[in-house]
Amino acid sequence: SDEEMEELATLKNTWYVDMITKMTPDEILPGAREFLELVRANNYLTALGSASKNSGTILNQIGLMHLFDALVDGNKVTKSKPDPEVFLVGAKELNVSPEECVVFEDAIAGVQAAKAGKMTAVGIGKADVLTEADIVVAGLNEMTIEKLENL
Repeated sequence: SDEEMEELATLKNTWYVDMITKMTPDEILPGAREFLELVRANNYLTALGSASKNSGTILNQIGLMHLFDALVDGNKVTKSKPDPEVFLVGAKELNVSPEECVVFEDAIAGVQAAKAGKMTAVGIGKADVLTEADIVVAGLNEMTIEKLENL
């Protein structure tokens, strides 16, 4: 029944949030913190775009929230990637045009969303999978300000 589905969804989210509270900074993707700090030190604005309604909780738990100027998550958007809504709202919150934005994505749908929003897409992962990205890096530990500025 709908009521049982609702109860199961609530239970799943409770377990998920409990797991989040056990996360540590060691679970951050290699190079992510360092690259975010470098980007901020070079006066770039940053936003996180995620469908998850728990993004803020996760960022706080792993100590990254202070590195973002805007947080756009499932609490602010209704459409899922590859719809560009999450990234377009992020650009608006940063008060920049979509064409000025660079999106870092590890999923095909995320790269498609960035491109649909007229943004530059950096794929994080495998080049043969993230074929629509403007460039692909194996991880953020491969990113530099020079690469960012050359996009």
